[in-house]
Amino acid sequence: MNKFKKFIDFLMFYKRMPIKYKITSAVVAIVLFPMCLTGFYFYWNTSSMLTDSAYDNMNQLIEQTSDNLRDSFRIIDNTLFYFASNRIIRSWASDDQSYSGNSKYDLFIKKSEIEAELKYSMLFNDAWDSELITTAYLFIDKSNFCSISRLEGNINIINQDNIKIYETVNIGTSRKMKIVPPSPENHVIYNVRNISKLNTPRQYLKLIIGTEEKIIFQKYSKILEFPKSRAFIMDNDGTIYSHPDKSMLGKTVEKEILDLYNSDQQKEGFVSLNSEAFIMAFKKIDNTDLIFVAGIPQKQVLVGLYGSMKNYLFITLLIFIICIIFSILISVKLNVFIKHLLYCINSVKNGNYEIKMPVYQDKDLNLLSSTFNSMTGEIKYLINQVYENELLLRKTEFKFLQSQMNPHFLFNTLVTIGWKAKMSDNQTIYNMVTSLSNLLQASIYADSKTKIPIRQELEYIKFYLYLQGIRFEDRLEYKINICNEEVLNYLIPKLCAEPIVENAVVHGIENKIGKGIVEINIKQYDSSIYFEIIDNGIGFENPVTLEDCEPPVDRQKKHNNIGLRNTNKRIKLLYGSQYGISIESELNQNTKVTIHIPVDRREDFDV
Repeated sequence: MNKFKKFIDFLMFYKRMPIKYKITSAVVAIVLFPMCLTGFYFYWNTSSMLTDSAYDNMNQLIEQTSDNLRDSFRIIDNTLFYFASNRIIRSWASDDQSYSGNSKYDLFIKKSEIEAELKYSMLFNDAWDSELITTAYLFIDKSNFCSISRLEGNINIINQDNIKIYETVNIGTSRKMKIVPPSPENHVIYNVRNISKLNTPRQYLKLIIGTEEKIIFQKYSKILEFPKSRAFIMDNDGTIYSHPDKSMLGKTVEKEILDLYNSDQQKEGFVSLNSEAFIMAFKKIDNTDLIFVAGIPQKQVLVGLYGSMKNYLFITLLIFIICIIFSILISVKLNVFIKHLLYCINSVKNGNYEIKMPVYQDKDLNLLSSTFNSMTGEIKYLINQVYENELLLRKTEFKFLQSQMNPHFLFNTLVTIGWKAKMSDNQTIYNMVTSLSNLLQASIYADSKTKIPIRQELEYIKFYLYLQGIRFEDRLEYKINICNEEVLNYLIPKLCAEPIVENAVVHGIENKIGKGIVEINIKQYDSSIYFEIIDNGIGFENPVTLEDCEPPVDRQKKHNNIGLRNTNKRIKLLYGSQYGISIESELNQNTKVTIHIPVDRREDFDV
């Protein structure tokens, strides 16, 4: 649980880390991760190759050494066989010989003959010449024996050692050679063999040939040239017959080595000795019960790899430092860009649209810089051309009305006139004054609300048409058609339709000879509202365009509040370019103006 909490804390710390540190850590991770994987693979692959190569080389060396040892023991065995087949020696093993009854003189003569025969045989013996044989003893019993020796030292001690072997080694009636291990006190390997007459094997002679362990050791000593390497000869029970450490002679090898050998008679494998891993190999010496064992430390096999890994780690460290420096440079460069960007954003937030980001050498950063500069230019244009111009227009209109007459004074005067007319029972004048007052109030206070319900817009239209109906009397007729009552609750830009109705009367009906008709149709199709104003007036001589590039309509010349073009621009600004005003007109026939707006159900009218 604590590890999971630490992991979560690390993730939170990483999230709060500045981006320059994130970039540095990311670059380092991206570079080091594959390098570490490559290093592990290189170490594992090379280690396997070196280990396999060490096995192959060791097995080859062991094969050669084992062959030399086999030849040495074969020469010794052949010497034993030669002695056993010697006529004079075999005469001692005849059934009719009785040594107990012979005189001492006869025994001395017989022993002298056999010793002379032994010495003569050794003159032409390869084992003796190569010093594989250091002693040769032929025992009738422990008191009667013949011997030849090249060992330096006390002859009595040498005799006692051989007598001890004669007494302790029991090979029964077997004619096979038995090899007796040396000891820390006696470094001689003894080869024991029975000699008897083949047809009546009742009388046995025991032939004991001694070989100095150091002679056998010299056969494989080159293997020990490897630092901390091991090589020795043992039997199946683990008893040591030859070893660099003479104190180990006759003792048992380490349990780990014996277990490895006894594990399905392994020829090779790993073993840990004194906390150090060794590669061990085993080879049985032919025609004997002995096994040659060799091992080298795994460190020694991989010493070349360790040197290569040190170089690899040094290169990795160098690349790591370069990556750190490189990532710091990148993060500093990016950090400078981010500071510039934040400064410019805050400047725009505070209303400074003149701020510009500098030019960068990096293509991507320069693209961001130029995009930001273009964006601030567009924002500045929109604010200046749309927002500020509209505010200026409305402010000018309002000041114009204020310069003509105080609106409160005007409304109070109209209300007074209306009540005077009502008190005089002149309902027509009262209605005219009330309609005019409401219409002027909606026009003067146009800034109070941007959108109003269609129902309220129709009220303003009715006020205007009522006043014009009084003026034109029977020459003006109007109709209002609504598709459903729900449409009246939808919103429409304030004074959006009334100026168009005013245009229809002033420019269409006023100059017409005969009766004029104004028809207003409000329709809904899906999510769109269509507000149609149709008059049968004189129409337009030329097609009317409402492009944004056209100059605003002169209000005083056109006798309306905002004009067609300005109204079209208002709708597009509020709802988008797909909405607006369209005009269809035929000269001396009719004119149809259609206002296209979306269904707007918002209850907050003070937008």
